[in-house]
Amino acid sequence: MRQHKGFTLIELLVVIAIIALLSTLAVVSLGNIREQGRDVKRLSDLDAVRTSFELVRNEKGGYDTNLGCTGGVLSACLGGELEKSLPTLKNLIDPLEQTRACEANCTRACNYRLISVSKDAYEIAFYLEKGAGTIKEAGCYKMTEKGISKY
Repeated sequence: MRQHKGFTLIELLVVIAIIALLSTLAVVSLGNIREQGRDVKRLSDLDAVRTSFELVRNEKGGYDTNLGCTGGVLSACLGGELEKSLPTLKNLIDPLEQTRACEANCTRACNYRLISVSKDAYEIAFYLEKGAGTIKEAGCYKMTEKGISKY
C-alpha cells in the first residue's frame, strides 16, 4: 500500500473556508472599532468645548459674552472668548463631516453646531455613529450646560 504525502482537496477547502470566516469577522470588528473611535473623538472634542464654555462663564459672567458667534458651525466661532479658551476651535470638526452642520433631527454624521447660547445656557448638536463611554446608542444628541442627552 502506498502512502500519499500532502493534503486532500476537501482538507484544503475546509482550511480556506475557516480562514475566510475568521477574516470576515476581523473586518466587521475593525469597522465597529473605527466607528467607536470616531465617537470617542467626538465626545472628547465636546468635553473640551464644555470646559471652554465654563471658562468663559467663570471669567465673563455668562456663556454668551463675546463668543465670536451666536450659532452655526462651532468651528466658525472665531475671534472671541471661546477661541481664546480653546485655541484649536477652528480645527474642531466632526471626523467624517466637513460641511454639513447638525440639526436637531440629524440622522448621519454632521459638524458640531451651536444651536443656541444665552447668558445662562447653551446647546450644541452632534451625532454619534455607535455610541461610546456611557452613551450606548447611535443618534443625534445635544450637549448643554447640564450634560448630554438625546434629541
